[in-house]
This record gives sequence, structure tokens and C-alpha cells, in this order.
Amino acid sequence: MLMIGEQPQLASPMRLLEMLADRFGAFEAVANSTIKLARYAPADELAMDMQLAEAVLEFGTDLRAALVLAQTWAEAKGSV
Repeated sequence: MLMIGEQPQLASPMRLLEMLADRFGAFEAVANSTIKLARYAPADELAMDMQLAEAVLEFGTDLRAALVLAQTWAEAKGSV
């Protein structure tokens, strides 16, 4: 992925992971609302099924953990 600026340059893998984690928040919002609405609405009216909603939330947790580990690794290497 190229970052837009005066001179095109590649974004660091850590920055790309951070951007991915931020963008994934929209899926987590849908998953959270699905889980809350499942108490009151029938399954066919939900944005996603419950298994998918739980998997989305689990993936989001793993994604943020990977971001923290990448940041820790970069700091240990002196890259940050």
C-alpha cells in the first residue's frame, strides 16, 4: 500500500496492521449490535448470525493483540 504524499513511500507493516485494526471496528460494531439484538429479534432479522458475530469479535481481539506484539517487537528492535 502506498501512502499519498509528496514522494510515494510504502507504509510500514506495523502501520498497515494498525489501519486494519481500526477499519475492522465497523465489523465489530455490527457484531456487537447483532449479539445485543439477538435477545429481542428473530434470527432472520439480524445483520449476521451469532456464530459469525462471535467469530468477528474473537478475530478483533486477536488483531489487536497482534498489533500490540508488533509494536513491542518494533520498539525492541529500535524501529520506533
